[in-house]
Amino acid sequence: MSLPHTWMLQLLLVSNLLLWEHAVSAPMCLATEGYTELPIEELFDQTIVVAQYTSNLTKQMSEKFDESFAKRLVHKASNSSTCHTASLATPETNEQIQRTHLVNLLKAMISISRAWYHPLEHLVHAVAALKGAGKTMLLKVKEVKEKNQELLREIKKILVRVHPGAEENVYPAWMGLADVRSANEDTRHFALSNLFRCLHSDTYKVATYLEIVKCRVTRNNNC
Repeated sequence: MSLPHTWMLQLLLVSNLLLWEHAVSAPMCLATEGYTELPIEELFDQTIVVAQYTSNLTKQMSEKFDESFAKRLVHKASNSSTCHTASLATPETNEQIQRTHLVNLLKAMISISRAWYHPLEHLVHAVAALKGAGKTMLLKVKEVKEKNQELLREIKKILVRVHPGAEENVYPAWMGLADVRSANEDTRHFALSNLFRCLHSDTYKVATYLEIVKCRVTRNNNC
């Protein structure tokens, strides 16, 4: 009777070892199980929705801030200040955009989004400390900060799909913190007004570029 028991025990041990080996290797398969890569057109569509929403939100924020805090500074801000992203070589006219390689447009969008990472962090703190700004404005600034990070992730995905192995461009540093924290109210409001204006300009640019790149990739530029 001992022989069958010994044989059965060995069989159970071997079976358990095989099951254990399979269980150890299982996570490698589970890591991709259920993952479905979005069709490129759908990836563009959902990214464009975020970009357009963000652009509209920044326009509202800029107009609301100027109306509430910087009416007499608006003309000065729009005519005498440059944006920290101005150093990026980005196409401005439709003709320039059409002549720019789509990979360069995608890399420009990534550079713009990355260039706003730190300014948006400080903008949240500045609005939180701004008397009379209200909870709504603060919530909108926080939302734009989150949407900008989401856009950065999604545009990177598109770049990888369109041009695997592409490297990101450098992005400009923001040097306006001293003015945003200035003890002088006019200086502070002027800096914030300019920051909101530039933020809208750049988010609008990203939304526009995305539409054009989508047209080139999914419609062979026939839109």
